[in-house]
Amino acid sequence: MSHQDLPPLIPSPLPRLSRPYVVLSWAQSADGQIATRTGDSKYLSSPESLQVQQILRRDCDAVLVGIGTVLADDPRLLCRLSPEANPRNRQPLRVILDARFQTPPEASLCKTTREGPVLIIGAETQPSNNAENEAQRKDEETRIQKLLALGLEVIRVPIEKDSVPSRLKLDLRTVLDRLYQRGIQSLFVEGGSAVLTSFLRANLADRVILDISPRFIGQGIPAVRDLGVLTLPEARRFKTISVEHWGENVVWVMDALS
Repeated sequence: MSHQDLPPLIPSPLPRLSRPYVVLSWAQSADGQIATRTGDSKYLSSPESLQVQQILRRDCDAVLVGIGTVLADDPRLLCRLSPEANPRNRQPLRVILDARFQTPPEASLCKTTREGPVLIIGAETQPSNNAENEAQRKDEETRIQKLLALGLEVIRVPIEKDSVPSRLKLDLRTVLDRLYQRGIQSLFVEGGSAVLTSFLRANLADRVILDISPRFIGQGIPAVRDLGVLTLPEARRFKTISVEHWGENVVWVMDALS
């Protein structure tokens, strides 16, 4: 697919919202898995549909992943389109949801801050009531200082009320508010499974773009986990905007029903 054939994947102009316009997109098998049980996912996209990810990185103001994706895949999250397809060399703000600031200093994101900004969003400091918690807080602060020294930006947001110490969940509405305050009008949520599920569960996805491979994996890593849906009327509903072949894959664009 030539750069002249690359279609826009987000609406223009964007809907007027009081938060960023949120696009979720991922590649999956025909049975809804984003990887095998061993984590192998390269590549579920076809050579043509790999461009979906790159177009969204070019056209959205920010791209967001969770710390699990950083640790598992070590992504750069930069737009790699050709100069013809990205003549302004537009790069998104790269946003990492990392409640405990576990992003490794040797990660590719930390080594590419000159190519585009990186924002780490972590949890607000939790009350410390024993020596072990205090030691963890000091270790966290040390990790933050290392990230700052590498040129990354760090902010904190509240956690969800149902968070537990072993799995802190950031308040996504506050995350979006903070990004909107920075002038972010559009956000590409790239993964992983826990992050995609959180946005869908919170009804914060305006558009979903599925890159579907004609393969069946069976038991693997599902793209979307529990949404708390017990009856069909509770299901998250979308309307189809387009379904097109991109090579052997099908790219399905859908918008949330208000």
